[in-house]
Amino acid sequence: MEVTLLGENRSGAVRAKNCDGFSIIEVLAAFFVIVIALTGLLALCGHSVATMMLMQDLLIAKQKSREVLESIYTARNTHQLSFDMIQNVSNNGIFLDGFQPLRKANPTDGSGDGLIGTADDGPIESFTLPGEDGLMGSGDDEIRVLNSFEREIKIDPLFYADNTVNPDVRKVRVSIRYSNPLGGQQTYEVESYISRFR
Repeated sequence: MEVTLLGENRSGAVRAKNCDGFSIIEVLAAFFVIVIALTGLLALCGHSVATMMLMQDLLIAKQKSREVLESIYTARNTHQLSFDMIQNVSNNGIFLDGFQPLRKANPTDGSGDGLIGTADDGPIESFTLPGEDGLMGSGDDEIRVLNSFEREIKIDPLFYADNTVNPDVRKVRVSIRYSNPLGGQQTYEVESYISRFR
């Protein structure tokens, strides 16, 4: 059934006007455009969630690397370690070589040295996040084990201009390696220098 409306043109004559609806091709084209837009929006949401997780992991890596430097400086300042001990095991020091799991330091209550990255480290680190209610200590808290993180403490000598070793200063580089939610691995590094003198 075709409906026609009558309308006037400029000259005042009455003419017939066609008022058909959309064709099926026009509807399918509009549907296709909407599907493409929604697919892009969903992909963007997934990427946003992965980026948010990546930022959380980056924050953990920053804090854990700085924690190592602080423990080394504290051990030196309190004379818990001699300067000769602040080296990797391969150079007769106490800090493990290569990447190691992110383990807790054993406390200094007689069972450990309290330092991160040494042979007496304890279990893999974890931390507690509040659950859906946003409160810590309630039954829905989430415990996150940091088993996707690895840490390397590398302590290198510094050299004078004549290529002799400076006996009073060393370079400390802490690297934290972790899995990237978007694929691959990320590494965060912090570098500092430590002196024999406080």
